[in-house]
Amino acid sequence: MAARKGTRRSAQQTLAVGDTRDVTIDERMEQAFLDYSMSVIVSRALPDVRDGLKPVQRRILYSMWESGLRPDRPYRKCASAVGEVMKTYHPHGDSSIYDALVRMAQEFTTRAPLVDGHGNFGSIDGDPPAAMRYTEARLSPLAMSLLDGIDEDTVDVVENYDGYATEPVVLPARFPNLLVNGATGIAVGMATTIPPHNLGEVVDACLALVKRPDASVDDLMRHVPAPDLPGGARIVPGPGIREAYVSGRGAIVVEGVATVEERSGMPRVVITEIPYQVNKASLLERMAALVADKRLEDVRDLRDESSRDGMRIVVECKRGADPAAVLAALYRLTDLRTTINVNMVALVDGAPRTLGLREALVAYLAHQREVLTRRTQHRLTRARDRAHVVEGLLTAIDRLDEVIATIRAADSAEEARVALMEGFALTEVQARAVLDLQLRRLAALERAALEDEYQELLGLITELEGILGDATVLDGVLVAELRTLRDRFADPRRTRIEEAAATEDGDDRGTPAFAAQEVTVAVTRGGTAKVTARRRTTPALTAAADPAVAVLPCTTADTLLLLDAGGTAHRVAVADLPVARPSQRGTHVGGLLGGGPDAPVVAAVVVPDGTDDLTLVTLSARGLVKRGDLTEVAGSRQRSLAAAGVRDGDELVAAALCRDADELVLATDGGTALRIAAEEVRPMGRTAAGVQGVRVDDGRAVSLGVIAAGADPDATALLAVTAAGTARRFPLSELPVAGRGGKGLKVGEAPLVACVPATAVHLVVAGEPTVLRASDLPEGRRTARGTALAGAVAPGAAVEPPA
Repeated sequence: MAARKGTRRSAQQTLAVGDTRDVTIDERMEQAFLDYSMSVIVSRALPDVRDGLKPVQRRILYSMWESGLRPDRPYRKCASAVGEVMKTYHPHGDSSIYDALVRMAQEFTTRAPLVDGHGNFGSIDGDPPAAMRYTEARLSPLAMSLLDGIDEDTVDVVENYDGYATEPVVLPARFPNLLVNGATGIAVGMATTIPPHNLGEVVDACLALVKRPDASVDDLMRHVPAPDLPGGARIVPGPGIREAYVSGRGAIVVEGVATVEERSGMPRVVITEIPYQVNKASLLERMAALVADKRLEDVRDLRDESSRDGMRIVVECKRGADPAAVLAALYRLTDLRTTINVNMVALVDGAPRTLGLREALVAYLAHQREVLTRRTQHRLTRARDRAHVVEGLLTAIDRLDEVIATIRAADSAEEARVALMEGFALTEVQARAVLDLQLRRLAALERAALEDEYQELLGLITELEGILGDATVLDGVLVAELRTLRDRFADPRRTRIEEAAATEDGDDRGTPAFAAQEVTVAVTRGGTAKVTARRRTTPALTAAADPAVAVLPCTTADTLLLLDAGGTAHRVAVADLPVARPSQRGTHVGGLLGGGPDAPVVAAVVVPDGTDDLTLVTLSARGLVKRGDLTEVAGSRQRSLAAAGVRDGDELVAAALCRDADELVLATDGGTALRIAAEEVRPMGRTAAGVQGVRVDDGRAVSLGVIAAGADPDATALLAVTAAGTARRFPLSELPVAGRGGKGLKVGEAPLVACVPATAVHLVVAGEPTVLRASDLPEGRRTARGTALAGAVAPGAAVEPPA
């Protein structure tokens, strides 16, 4: 063995021209393979622990930054970006560069996309992206944080492959990208699989580690409990998570998320989230194959109803089938349940190393301290250089006449420079700055500005020297910048951490824990409830003859309380209502209640989990306001019971939930509105009719709005809509708080349809269902003329609160 090592060392010696050296083929192949392996490991497959990027990714981001493809500038063709990277930094095939760029832009692949793509960048179904000549891209705002400070000597640079340019060895990486976006790669003899995490959680772990450098993995896991995957889904708690964070290796079980619906007595399973890196089209093909092979006998149909509003895979079950058993079989037989085999391998000091959570964060923080130190030193050098120049300019201005005389007496600029240096004790840099001084800088204000600049520079120098001289101060800067980044870019966790939805022992009769689906419920005056998948903006209802009285964002686990004009409340579970398409009408609640409602529905509210401090407030046409304990109605076993007493000749017109510290806005068709404190209406019994809230004279009350406690009157707006077809938006401060029983102030022409806190309001305008969004109206005065709508507005309005 020793002889072989000696032979290798001699073979690596420099040979003179004409010399020959005998080597065996196995030694040469071994050395060549090792060289190739290290090249793949270091230059291609593994990310750097400091910025979490592979070389091709780093080169793409740096080249786009150099080319000006920044978030505040227009998109440019991806072919241009790929060409620049290939020309200057990465002399490999354009397909590999474009593939890496695409992955950094895909929201279903990357937890925090670093490239802002415009065009077809592929899909979760495995569809390829369009050719680079068709797509466009620029850096995302978060990617700028990776590059922040790169022009301030924060990282080392090396020559590119042909020596005509330089490129950074690593990016400053002001956020822990290795954990946030994760990484996958296959090298020679090793591989890496690092799942994505939530940015806010990882930054919190970094802050905890700065505060307590001896924090254990368990301490850090209080901030980072598990990965956070781009597509959501569910992580099943287990020992594999801690093993991955302690040793860098572990198995994490991920499940898709599904809900159950029923349509015409036929159950269905609706899958809304699938595990990370699972191809949706392949998953559907696998399900179809299982149905064809009769391994899923209770399934009669499969449909992919996914759209831009979200994923929706519908598994139709046969009549009488147990959807829980169907879902359990899907978990067992398909990729709806997968395992992520975590293998956290990254480059540390240029060598591959398996890292736990703590080691990865320690390496990242060490990099950040070096970046901040180099940035501070760079800024200090610049500040000192500028202060030196300004010092010379101030010296020259103080002896201006002598300086001018010296310059005029000189035969050349060089002679003037030497004379200034000798006569005024200036350095060469200061003398050149004096010669370059513009005449306008001699004005009194300009001289004062130079003095102010000099004092600011001295303060900056002191501050920068303090950072370099004290590690605690440096850590303070690091903490402040990490907090700023977290506040700007952190978003809520997408992946749930829940127990397994079905048994692992092969029993397909396990009961899945169906996750609640986010939906929007529209309730009409005729008693129809329409449940649709949650969208960014809710479309208008399609039936003008049956207008909406409430449009509520909620989940399929929530309960609705519908109130009719006779004062009766009807309790309906959202899960009992089938999810409908936007074009469908919905379901009448009478079938769920066993009859009724016997009067038109005037309002609906979502019953929250905690109801102890909430009251149900109702408003009648005669202006009577009543508040009652919500638990008396929501906690009853009866599906329908009286929620408010209604006197002869009167009827309820609106209802809402409020707390004692809230405020109420009561509007009448006479064009007036009254703002009162909710606590002026004391809570009453369930069948009480209430007290006079607003005076209506010969008219009637039309709407009820709730202002949350502590709302800023100048920042909160009210929206008033008249039957004549005008709408105005004005600040709440223009409607001061008054006593109960008053008539209120004028907010619009009679007859008024509604005056409510500004949000989205569903109306019937010119005979057509319309959604009036307050953000589309200019803010004016309470007494202004308002904005004309498309036509007359029918009575009744449904206020849609923010989701």
